[in-house]
Amino acid sequence: MNNIPYIDILILAMIAVFIINRLRNVLGKKTGNESDIVEKFTQRKNAFNESEPDSVSDQKAAKSNKSVKKNLHSNKKINSVINEILKIDDKFEINSFCDGAKKAFEYILTEYSAGNLKALEKLVSKNIYRTFEDQIKLRAKKKEKLEITVISVKNPEIKNVNLEKKHVAYFKLLFDSEQVQVTKNSNDEVIDGDNNQILQIKEIWTFSKNLKSKDPNWILEEIEEN
Repeated sequence: MNNIPYIDILILAMIAVFIINRLRNVLGKKTGNESDIVEKFTQRKNAFNESEPDSVSDQKAAKSNKSVKKNLHSNKKINSVINEILKIDDKFEINSFCDGAKKAFEYILTEYSAGNLKALEKLVSKNIYRTFEDQIKLRAKKKEKLEITVISVKNPEIKNVNLEKKHVAYFKLLFDSEQVQVTKNSNDEVIDGDNNQILQIKEIWTFSKNLKSKDPNWILEEIEEN
């Protein structure tokens, strides 16, 4: 340390102060990019497939990768429909889709409980939107608020897949989650539910997407109790 010139120490100190200030400005604040969760529903092109194979070995690898993509599910009926989807949208990846669905599940529940309809407009069907809107308005009229805390969510299980009109895909996903749900009055008193009770909730959510549309979002069409 004694051999380090004073000017170097001063520069290091200035860098440290800059980093600390940047962290203070970022940590604990919303960035305005929370809706990036939705982007997980966008089917991204695998970087491996974006470039043309340059050699015979690359061509074999690409062919092998395509073959793996066509064997995505143990259920033959589901796998068959997924293969049809891949013919329309070869960028579709089931793992990315399920990961995005899991994040969207948490996001939609969070925004619904917060009464943030605007955040849900492009993520849910008109029927679901109207249902959410009615329930949010009813809570507001009663001066009540709903708090939903998602403790954990297992990876969604694909229960069924349909392809309608040859280009509209429907996925039924089973979500097994642990949640805390409470309703509070205007005095912030719990009138329904228990903050200390973790509920295990199983629901089937149906998502749809027009595979020929430029809109990258998958739409929540239906929620069923399992």
